[in-house]
Amino acid sequence: LRNNDLGNPAVKLLSEALRSSDCQIEKLQLNDNHLTASCAQDLASALSTNQSLISLNLGENKFGDFGVKRLFGVLRNVNCKLQELVLHDNRLSHSCIEELTYALITNQSLTVLNLGNNKLGDAGVKLLCVALNNPTCKILELGLWENQFTPTGKRHLESMRESRRKLKVVV
Repeated sequence: LRNNDLGNPAVKLLSEALRSSDCQIEKLQLNDNHLTASCAQDLASALSTNQSLISLNLGENKFGDFGVKRLFGVLRNVNCKLQELVLHDNRLSHSCIEELTYALITNQSLTVLNLGNNKLGDAGVKLLCVALNNPTCKILELGLWENQFTPTGKRHLESMRESRRKLKVVV
C-alpha cells in the first residue's frame, strides 16, 4: 500500500481491519501516504490488539512528535508484537524521544528501528543512547542518518556502541 496517497480516512478503515482477530497480516508498508498525527491513535489501537503484525513502515509521512508519541506508547503494550518499525522522514524532533525511551526499555520484540532523516539533534541522540544502553532494550539495528546531530551527538553514539557491540547503527 506504499506510495498510494491513502490519507488518514483510509488508515482508519485499515486499522479496524487490523483489530480483527481474523487479520493475519505480518508486514504493512504505509510509507509515503500523506498520513498525519490524526490517524496515529487508530493505528495505535490496532497495534495494541493485533498479534500478527511484525513489520510496519510509516516512513515518509507527517506524523510529527505528537503522532509518534501515540505509537511509542503502544510499544509498551505486551500485545504489540512489532519487530520492525520504520519512521524515517516524519518530522520528528527530540521532543518525542522520551516516550520512545520508555518503550524501548519495556518492549521485548522490537529489534529494528529506523528514525533516519528527522531532526532528533544531540538531545534526542543522548536520550536514545540511555535507552539503548539499558540491558532490557532489544534493538539490534537503528537508522539515524540525517538527524542534525553534531560531533557531540556522534560521541554519545560511539560511547553507546562500545557497550552494545552487536547493535548496528546507520548514520
